[in-house]
Amino acid sequence: MKQNKKRLTESLEKYLLAIYDISKSNSNIIVKDVADYLKYGGAATAAAIKTLAKMGLINYVPYGNISLTQEGFNTVQLKIYRHNTISNFLNKVLEIEKTSADRNASAIEYSMTEDVLIKFVHFLDFMKQCSCKEPKWLNSCKHNLETGELSNKCSNCLSGCNGGCSGCS
Repeated sequence: MKQNKKRLTESLEKYLLAIYDISKSNSNIIVKDVADYLKYGGAATAAAIKTLAKMGLINYVPYGNISLTQEGFNTVQLKIYRHNTISNFLNKVLEIEKTSADRNASAIEYSMTEDVLIKFVHFLDFMKQCSCKEPKWLNSCKHNLETGELSNKCSNCLSGCNGGCSGCS
């Protein structure tokens, strides 16, 4: 998925996502709709809307309707893709409960710099698409998470086989 060069703050991203969500059922969005949806004040919402418009992510004129630009729509799609990729990894690979995985995916996204986030999501996406389906070390990691012990394969590797033993390959 193409990466957007603009890095939004978490707050502005919430406004942009709210506009996207509201637009699914209402094509005539006004500032009050966004404020009500997020349960934020009107003045703060109006300021955020103006900022998003200046960034070219939404179409907006004061007291008029709000809509996503193509760039805004692409930004939302990228945000959703990144979030889902991270959340799915946490839920399906690390077996973290779905609600917690979603909450933590958001925290992870905002704790990383853009360059690290891009590479992290790329890695997770690669892992999902890789023909191996499940790297050999993943089962060893799951075993370690469950028992606190290294698997026999890991123990063999650590004893000096350097990947040449049948347990590592």
